[in-house]
Amino acid sequence: MRIQTVPETPIRISPETKVLPANTLRFYLYFPRPAEAHFDRDQLSLLDDEDQVVRDPFLVLSQELWSPDGRRLTVLMEPGRIKRGLGAGVAHDPALIVGRTYSLVITALGQTARHTFRVSDPVLQAINEAQWRLISPTVGSLDPAVAHFDRVMDAELCEDEIGVMAGSGEIVRISVSVAPDGTTAQIIPSHPWHGGEYHLVASERLEDVCGNRLGEALDHDLSTGGRPRAGKIRFTCHDAQGRDTLRNSSTTPVRPDETPG
Repeated sequence: MRIQTVPETPIRISPETKVLPANTLRFYLYFPRPAEAHFDRDQLSLLDDEDQVVRDPFLVLSQELWSPDGRRLTVLMEPGRIKRGLGAGVAHDPALIVGRTYSLVITALGQTARHTFRVSDPVLQAINEAQWRLISPTVGSLDPAVAHFDRVMDAELCEDEIGVMAGSGEIVRISVSVAPDGTTAQIIPSHPWHGGEYHLVASERLEDVCGNRLGEALDHDLSTGGRPRAGKIRFTCHDAQGRDTLRNSSTTPVRPDETPG
């Protein structure tokens, strides 16, 4: 009798989008099983469009950033090759050049995973929730509310740092699922939405893939830069005919001075 074996889940590299800003700060590597004991930094490389290895693109840490279960590794790009004005020389040349194509390659657990992407202009502005577009769900349904971002967001942080609060102040139990390209998130409720007001709440720890936060850009002038802040967007569910369940209510984001501090 022949025993069929199930192929192991492939290693996944995030963000999965095909276009990334030149100042992308963080990648995540997801392994099908605990890989910390089997990982070697030499197994990870960044290749340019001529398949040449980019020298020293990653931040070298004394201890790698593994999740508690050993199945997710956080990889940081070298900040000295992202931030402006830190000095001249190869050590401060951009690792990712606008218009060129690169591949992040990891070999581990008997697999090789490769993610190829093109580099776009850097994103140097702080996150502003007023630039997001929020599509409200239907009252009484388990349909997700959908947030469309104006940039590629950090998927892991979106899942942890976005929540929903009812108008009464009660925390709504939800899960957040971010699209592979990092520009859309589905906010999925544990129980059907009811009529009334809600707030989508983003904490001050939320970041895009470049490390920008609400109210603060990663690469900013220290004399003029803002401080990280939380943000919120008011929304109400609509009925089956698409009408808001609260008169004169909309999905317009609140002003920054109305957000929690």
